[in-house]
Amino acid sequence: MSLDLSKIINNIAAPVLVATPIRQSDGSISDFSIDFINKEFKEAAGYVLLDAKTFNEIIPRVTSSIPWFQMAIDTIENKTFFRETFFSPSTKAYYNIKMNYIKEDDTLIVTFINVTSEKHYYRQLKTSLITDSLTGLPNRHGFIETFDIIADTARYENSIFALLVIDIDDLKNINDSTGVNEGDNLIIRVAKLLKKFARDNIHIFRYGDDEFAIIISNLESVDSVATFTDIIYESFQIANISISGGISVFPEHSEQKNELIRFANMALHDSKKNGKNIFTTFNPNMQRELIQKLTLQTKMTSAILDSNFHLYYQPQFDITSRELRGFEALIRWEDEEIGSIPPSVFIPMAEETGLIIPIGNWVLNSAIRTLKEWQEKYNFKGIVSVNISPIQLKQENFVDTLFSILDKYKVDYNYLELEITEGVMINNMRATIEKLQSLRSMGLKVSLDDFGTGYSSLNYLQTLPLNTLKIDKTFIADITSNDGVQANITSSIIKMVENMGLETIAEGVENEEQLDLLKGFNCNIVQGFFSGKPMSLERCNAFLAGDKSALLTI
Repeated sequence: MSLDLSKIINNIAAPVLVATPIRQSDGSISDFSIDFINKEFKEAAGYVLLDAKTFNEIIPRVTSSIPWFQMAIDTIENKTFFRETFFSPSTKAYYNIKMNYIKEDDTLIVTFINVTSEKHYYRQLKTSLITDSLTGLPNRHGFIETFDIIADTARYENSIFALLVIDIDDLKNINDSTGVNEGDNLIIRVAKLLKKFARDNIHIFRYGDDEFAIIISNLESVDSVATFTDIIYESFQIANISISGGISVFPEHSEQKNELIRFANMALHDSKKNGKNIFTTFNPNMQRELIQKLTLQTKMTSAILDSNFHLYYQPQFDITSRELRGFEALIRWEDEEIGSIPPSVFIPMAEETGLIIPIGNWVLNSAIRTLKEWQEKYNFKGIVSVNISPIQLKQENFVDTLFSILDKYKVDYNYLELEITEGVMINNMRATIEKLQSLRSMGLKVSLDDFGTGYSSLNYLQTLPLNTLKIDKTFIADITSNDGVQANITSSIIKMVENMGLETIAEGVENEEQLDLLKGFNCNIVQGFFSGKPMSLERCNAFLAGDKSALLTI
């Protein structure tokens, strides 16, 4: 290329790049060498090019995933390609990329066409599409566009920015209990509060139904992220609004846009898991835990298909006569690679994924079949108690499914007890109570499990149609302590429940001293390692057949 021609191209207002294919011995193109770049191109794409000598050196630096190499190959082969748009952080302009191939010179010409004005006009046209009608904030589409620009600019300027994803706690419960209008009013309040923080470097979005996103750019340090998010959190506490948040930071956590969004959402999930109404910053452990969780979910699906779950049965005894009252069915999972996976780990995961439905149906079917076998083989007159997840109970066909299993094995309804927790009251309380009342009316027993671990337990006792109340083992563990606090509380609970006509079961009884105290409090039934540990079906069969040594105790 002549010097005069170089001067001419250098003074062209449009960005221009000249490249030559790098051909292998078989004629295939492995790359393109960059032969010439004019001043306009350097200014528009400087952070992408840096000191790049070939297209393949450019590709890892391109944040908008422009397929430079493939576009060039398609141009040479006269193939069509979609027009690619490039945002330049250095010129703050948008460009369309065009490539032409001069066959006789084996030369590729790349030009940028400035389309900023068209882009801005198009943005004005679609403002209504990227604006949330309820809050007036930019919506998810607006977020994605702004996030792309801020991320590309931060990479070019080597600056720090943070993404904060905020979720309104329990909005669904508010909508269900007080109506959608109240929920909308809360969303508007949150939006107004967030708008007060809007600045040139602080962008607020309505990210989803109950979610908002905040992008804070041009931060001086990572520490300033915590300072800013603390101010936001405190403002919501003053306004008495419960929110949870997740934070990710560029470039500390990642330089990839999709990862930053995913990491912020992981941190938000961690906030929800840890009690809500807190902000959590992403850390790499969250990603490792997520991978482990996904692995476990995959294994859980296989375990359902391969019947890798099994039931153990823990005996319950009358506290005075020591006669067998029945058994509680407890699910167990043994994986060949991981080993024993406790229910406290896989049950919440099953509820979260919806796998609790097939697992719960399997437990009901297995426990009721076992109950029928015990009745026929050993003249068993006791009950079998089965834990029911709130997710199960919420299913419209739960009652029909349960009765079809009972009728399948021709089991008297009076011998089955359903154990529920306060979680059944979280959603649609009226429908839940009606469902439980219909079960009670058919003769099934209903027991409230983990009593004392929730703040509204006493209120639920007045509402739920119960037969039995199980006192949580956390009460029983300290019942013999010298201060007598837990003993007094437990005694009061038993008296109150007795006056309501309900039976009490004490869980986690592990020694004679605890047993004697509970007997003095007029507790009805005892369950725990002192009287009987969870046992396999084979050991239960031996015990019911008369082998008292089969009973496992401390």
